[in-house]
Amino acid sequence: MILYPDEVTVLVSKTVLLLSHAKEPFVTERVAEELRLRGARPLRLDTDRLFEDGTFGLSLAADEPGAVWARGEHLRPDSIWLWRAWPRIQAKAMAEADLAAVNREAFTLFWGALSLLEGRFVDPPDHVRAAENKPLQLRLARACGLRIPDTRYTSDPDAVRALFEAHDGRVVCKLHSPLEYGMRSARAFPTRRLRRDDLARLDALRRGPMIFQEEIPKALELRVAWAGGAAWTGALDGKQCGADWRFSGAGAWTPHVLDASIKKKLAALMRRLGLSQGCLDLIVTPSGETVFLEVNPTGEWGMLEAELGLPIAASIAETLLRENDEP
Repeated sequence: MILYPDEVTVLVSKTVLLLSHAKEPFVTERVAEELRLRGARPLRLDTDRLFEDGTFGLSLAADEPGAVWARGEHLRPDSIWLWRAWPRIQAKAMAEADLAAVNREAFTLFWGALSLLEGRFVDPPDHVRAAENKPLQLRLARACGLRIPDTRYTSDPDAVRALFEAHDGRVVCKLHSPLEYGMRSARAFPTRRLRRDDLARLDALRRGPMIFQEEIPKALELRVAWAGGAAWTGALDGKQCGADWRFSGAGAWTPHVLDASIKKKLAALMRRLGLSQGCLDLIVTPSGETVFLEVNPTGEWGMLEAELGLPIAASIAETLLRENDEP
């Protein structure tokens, strides 16, 4: 059950740690607001700024189970929202190789600190990191009865050329992971169509593998914000989406209700991945078939709540305050 603002009563008195990013103002504050409505205390930490004041760390000793602190506070949250995990140390005067080494240590400290927190995670770090594996997603999605695109994740130019010919030149390419924080950051690499003249330049793949997939014809492109079993869905007109709706000026989102059989398959997939939240990208073809593209365990849904009024933040707040760990 989702409690809308005018129906909310104070249910609990818990501390919820919200792990976010300084460039993410809307979504985190919406979840914080919904938690306050339910009597909880939200504590926000921007993971990209954890190390700025030198007060983030952990301790372990023979006579204590372990402790994590940040900004002078010993962290003992009842729940943890793992929304943005982007621990970075900024040091412009440091050599690039040295900065990379320092940030590896920062990354290791961050994940090590999370392992000492005893509250309920949405979602557990190990689940999130495993679920970011796109080949695993596709394999499990297919096992759950969802159609997936014909896919190659490879550094082999010949494999890409064969895929291109097999689908009459209708192939797109993308990276597995973002180069930089932000859906439209300066270094974002959009999904793009592979052109025939690209085939002669594929030797560069040997230094950097990519994902190649058959291009699925679009009637609609869907983003499903999954939160505690609720599937809040927005749709874009497929004719305006191009290869990547984030960069094509795809127009306004409209509400969409998932077919019950598709929702059941998505629920099975999320259970297999051990996730209670995530954003799933789907395509509805002109013939009405639904095709699974990917799930981002911490994907962006702010535009769906802002433009469509979908109560996604409320769903996440209630998930964070549950007593059980069911996805």
